[in-house]
Amino acid sequence: MKRLHCPVCGSTDVWAVTGGYTGCIYRCKRCGYSGALVVEYDDKEDEERGDR
Repeated sequence: MKRLHCPVCGSTDVWAVTGGYTGCIYRCKRCGYSGALVVEYDDKEDEERGDR
């Protein structure tokens, strides 16, 4: 399973606000970041990094 992380604060509390032909804009509930760039990890990478 893939999880989205905020590029500013690292939170996984990120969701897509808009989307369509030009791509998605994401927003972070923790820090308020809004933009098209998010970091995506799968569960295996999270375990290796120790983020669980």
